[in-house]
Amino acid sequence: MKEHSDLRSSPRIPARITVLLQGQDRSEKPFSEQTATLLINHGGALIALAAELDLNDRLNITNQQTGKSAACRVAWRSVAQLNGRWSYGVALIDAEGDFWEAAAVTQ
Repeated sequence: MKEHSDLRSSPRIPARITVLLQGQDRSEKPFSEQTATLLINHGGALIALAAELDLNDRLNITNQQTGKSAACRVAWRSVAQLNGRWSYGVALIDAEGDFWEAAAVTQ
């Protein structure tokens, strides 16, 4: 049986890239929050937000360095907050090319 990490599209790498996340929170209120990635891979990122979201929620993510935007979904969420923030794994849905581009290289 494959480990969960074996199912990723590419290895995770530490990278601090400023992103803007927009969508609806758990109570269906619109939110817009700027944060930075903690880890990235070709298919998504690990981020922390004050907004409380549910698994499979659909969001829009914008890479503030490149201006590229894409739809994403919440693929994983922490069970508790740390320092007032929730941790989320987001999976890119319709990103074209390398969403992170040279941003990861310059970190």
